[in-house]
Amino acid sequence: MFTIGPFGRLAGVSSKVLRSYDAAGLFQPVWSDPTTGYRYYSPAQLPEIRRILALREMGIGLAEIGRLVGGRADLREALDRRRAELERERREIERRLATLDIRVETAIDDGLDVVLRPIPAEPVAVLAMDPDDHDFGAAFHALETIVRDQRRRADRPPGLLIAADDATEVFVPVTRPIQAVGRVRPDRLPACRAATVIQRGPYDGIAEAQVALDRWIAAAGLVPAGPLRIVYLQFGVEPELRLPGGYHVDRAADLVTELQLPVD
Repeated sequence: MFTIGPFGRLAGVSSKVLRSYDAAGLFQPVWSDPTTGYRYYSPAQLPEIRRILALREMGIGLAEIGRLVGGRADLREALDRRRAELERERREIERRLATLDIRVETAIDDGLDVVLRPIPAEPVAVLAMDPDDHDFGAAFHALETIVRDQRRRADRPPGLLIAADDATEVFVPVTRPIQAVGRVRPDRLPACRAATVIQRGPYDGIAEAQVALDRWIAAAGLVPAGPLRIVYLQFGVEPELRLPGGYHVDRAADLVTELQLPVD
């Protein structure tokens, strides 16, 4: 038998790691001297410690390794699960490299930084726009008026939904579903993962922000999975609508708009 130092050299692992594995009940010596506390290991244990080290090298956690070496888990299932995790990590790394390439190629700081983030579900009131109607201001005013009169306005920003076929709806967040009125109906925006970008200043800059967003999504290998959401974080508003404070600005230079495109 070997004491911990010589056995560790044979196994290719430090004495500190062997002690931690012993304390965790993962890999224990064949005998410990009750007087000196010395641990003794047998060469017959080398295949077991090598298995543990190989599993650790693959990134499998100690708890699962304990179940595997104790015969309480299936090795093939664990390896298949780890493969799937590594494939997801590889795709994420490839996505980050692709988006980094965009910055390297353009080599400019345009302030249009794309961030991939979760968006929570949200109850809203929706007004479907006529295809020939592009007066978004009037549509928002009509929708906000109905929500105000029903006392359902939530303290969150309003926005537009633009589908792939250019069908457009304006939406206003609500505290609970409204009563439908004409083309205005209650709805719920589903939770999603979205690629997002912030546009500051006049609304004529939104088109440029959308081009940057679309390019980033394509380079990242992602696929749009829902209508584009244009959310107005700071906007001008008529006082009679009595909207929650914090979003109102008077100058076009102070407008802040977020583009959110759900992706898979």
